[in-house]
Amino acid sequence: MLPRMMFVLTTLTLLSLTQAATFVGCVLSLTVSLTAQNGARVSNQNACNTRCIATKFQYSYFTANTLLGTINCYCDNVGTYVASSSYLVGSSSDPSSCLDTSQATATDLRTTFNFEGCSDTLTGVTIDVAQGTILGGAIVQDPHACFQRCAGNGNAYFIPIAPSITALLPTYGCVCDYSGSGTAGTCGILEFYRYTHSATASQNAQARKREVESLAVKESGKSFCPKQMISCRVPGVEDSWECVDPQADLESCGGCTSGEYKDSGFINFTATGQDCTDMPGVLMGGSTCTNGDCVAFACKRKWTLRDGRCVRGRS
Repeated sequence: MLPRMMFVLTTLTLLSLTQAATFVGCVLSLTVSLTAQNGARVSNQNACNTRCIATKFQYSYFTANTLLGTINCYCDNVGTYVASSSYLVGSSSDPSSCLDTSQATATDLRTTFNFEGCSDTLTGVTIDVAQGTILGGAIVQDPHACFQRCAGNGNAYFIPIAPSITALLPTYGCVCDYSGSGTAGTCGILEFYRYTHSATASQNAQARKREVESLAVKESGKSFCPKQMISCRVPGVEDSWECVDPQADLESCGGCTSGEYKDSGFINFTATGQDCTDMPGVLMGGSTCTNGDCVAFACKRKWTLRDGRCVRGRS
């Protein structure tokens, strides 16, 4: 047991070296105080990062030199990260340094990417502010979503896009593995934030992480769901699943229809089951799941019930 646990600890150490806190912008402190979570007073940026990592958040926001007694550290997650309209121009001497009291330093706490500076433009990439779209890239919900999208590439660029009349919601643009030319710029809204990492190192880190998770599951006997049930992915809801009985569940008969969460944390997106309510020719409420197999017992007009299936045409 001891050697295996030492392997887990060693691998976790390697992961911590691979993934580090990375600057992702200067944002309006007032917005952060209204929308972020887990606020506290801390001594410095590192203390803020440590606090948010310990509580399993994806982002930290730290504002320097605030009045004594005021909150200067907040945490946030993917999906609730500040709107792109909160991005501001920071220090003129250091692109990763934000202005005291009025600006918060936003940090992605777990990524393999490193900040390299900002660019005004990228040749071949066009931002349509009126429509809130990007030609030559993709729209994402926050910086970390861009890093995930570009995980297998050598570089990543994200850009905070301001809202407009026809695109009321602020958005972020993302460009992966850009190889063209760009012009250096001052970080802020409608500027490209550039990041690089070793794609090989990232892939190796992901493989090591899966090994650690798999071994930890085996050692602890962890299971997402009770015996004889499986954890099926909930479509449209990130990192969510529900426990179903594949032998009897009407909408996940025989397996998951939208992917299955494995004990290792890996998601198998392949459909392994069937939605019995979607059987051809079946009348609403006219099907059941028996021993992992969809069985029809009532058919629509002009369909015939035959061996638990509805067949078009009359017998």
